[in-house]
Amino acid sequence: MRRFRFSLISLCLVLSGCLLPAAGTPVHVDMRAGSFWSGEGRLLEIREDGQRCRVAVRHRTLVVRKRWVSCVYVHASSSRDTATP
Repeated sequence: MRRFRFSLISLCLVLSGCLLPAAGTPVHVDMRAGSFWSGEGRLLEIREDGQRCRVAVRHRTLVVRKRWVSCVYVHASSSRDTATP
């Protein structure tokens, strides 16, 4: 029963858009690009011209939004986030 409840809650979180996608490169999105809960996000795609980046980032309502922003506002994550043991 406990396992079923955990699976049900996990499924609800995934379907409601509260979890960041596992795919993509971890990045920090500058707050000037929009109103986000935190700047932590995932880089999903870059346009051919290199001017716009598609990122998945948590909105202030805690829902993950996928949107196009200027690549000027997208920065590589700090080395502590991507450090290898």
